[in-house]
Amino acid sequence: MIVFEPHLSGVSGDMLLGALVDLGGDFSLLERFAHVKDVEGLAGISIRKERVKKRAIASTRVEIELDEHFHARHGHEMFDILDRTSKEVGASSWARQKAKEAVLCLLEAEARVHGEDVDEVHLHEAGSFDTIIDCLGYFMLLESLGAQKVFSTPVCVGSGTVNTCHGLLPVPVPAVTAIASDKGIPLVGSMAEGEVATPTGVSLLAVSADFCKALPSMVPQKVGYGAGSRDFEVANVLRATLVEDKSFEETVLIETTMDDITGEEIGYAIGKLQELSMEVHLLQGLGKKNRPVFVLRLLVDAGKIDQAVKALFEHTTTIGVRYWPVSRVKMDRSIKEIPHGEGFVRVKVSRHGDLQKEKIDFDDLPYGDQK
Repeated sequence: MIVFEPHLSGVSGDMLLGALVDLGGDFSLLERFAHVKDVEGLAGISIRKERVKKRAIASTRVEIELDEHFHARHGHEMFDILDRTSKEVGASSWARQKAKEAVLCLLEAEARVHGEDVDEVHLHEAGSFDTIIDCLGYFMLLESLGAQKVFSTPVCVGSGTVNTCHGLLPVPVPAVTAIASDKGIPLVGSMAEGEVATPTGVSLLAVSADFCKALPSMVPQKVGYGAGSRDFEVANVLRATLVEDKSFEETVLIETTMDDITGEEIGYAIGKLQELSMEVHLLQGLGKKNRPVFVLRLLVDAGKIDQAVKALFEHTTTIGVRYWPVSRVKMDRSIKEIPHGEGFVRVKVSRHGDLQKEKIDFDDLPYGDQK
């Protein structure tokens, strides 16, 4: 698992690449992009890495230089270039699909801002081949590190204005706020003048990371720093920390009580809430004026608390909820297959210290087959 910290100096595609390379990601995967051909308007690509210091912090800067000439690219062109490039650089199906999600997130934000269709929206700065390298390279590096699970702190966006092909725009730029609004990404401002969170960087975190308001207790295994191109009063670096999965779990228990919801409504709501929650519990009790009540409890990842609360308000009659952080201790779990008859049965094995429990999967028992 990898934890990014963009709450101080923001995030961009090249900072993400630099942080992952500094963490031990395979830089040769990025060098493959230098040999990509047959992209209209692209005459040459140079990709290099260098060690730099930002406010005395040693970090890795990934420098991408393109000999590229284009005015704008449509959404459907970006998908076509991504598909062809994926084959040329040998990207896995997982990396290609996740990169498509990032490009789609970016396109949807631009389309919303400009009032256009996703396939036909014009991308100017974001239409560069650099965006393809950022999106596809990011997931290829994650895969090389064996870390497909990502967490992030809130995203610093900077302040002031930035000059774009559309003229002077406020910071954060409209595309960033559109992504944050759609994906529920927490943003924070800073005294740093200018744009420190780019739409591409925010899109990559939006489709790959769960967000936490602050770093919880965790045991770092390795730390990497990706350098930005500019210099500020604070170190313009993005920190990435490799963490053991089992050392990092921030969960929240959400509870609400309702005396005006029907059985049909609560059944429907539970089905929706189970999509966001690790656990959903329904209890019964007595409330005001001795009325029978439903007590609904959700256990969710801390990064999904806003989504869960919104779902509660949308799918139930509640007008208020309570929540608090909780800790969990879980037994390590694995599945083993044991030959049985002409096939096998699956057995869940749970361990904690010198304790071990085994249980046959219910669906593999004779009475478990309901078909």
